[in-house]
Amino acid sequence: MTKQIRKLQPRDTPRLTLREGPVDYNSLAPLFSFRHMKYRSDNCLSQCSEDSKSAVVNTLLKLSQLSWNQIASVPRTGLGFESIPLHRFSVSLPPIVTEEVTNLKVFRYSASGRIAGIREKE
Repeated sequence: MTKQIRKLQPRDTPRLTLREGPVDYNSLAPLFSFRHMKYRSDNCLSQCSEDSKSAVVNTLLKLSQLSWNQIASVPRTGLGFESIPLHRFSVSLPPIVTEEVTNLKVFRYSASGRIAGIREKE
């Protein structure tokens, strides 16, 4: 007895298209990365409690569902952010924060917890 192999049908998947003209990054959802965080440093996520780690991930998940325009329109005490000048930070910053960077975006992930970073495109 031989088995019949049925042909797979193509799925209805959206096709990637190339955009023409400049990209409006404010209309896109943010992308988050911990690539430049020095692992196990004093200000690393690895040093946070499990509750804080969970709160950071939940916040970043919520933020990743919004566009930068939407995030900018909500209060900083909610899912919004505030831009804080570099001179107000007393911790050492990673080398990715060059002299062209004038401020960091700071998000709240809990009542007292903050996470800061730079924005580059989306």
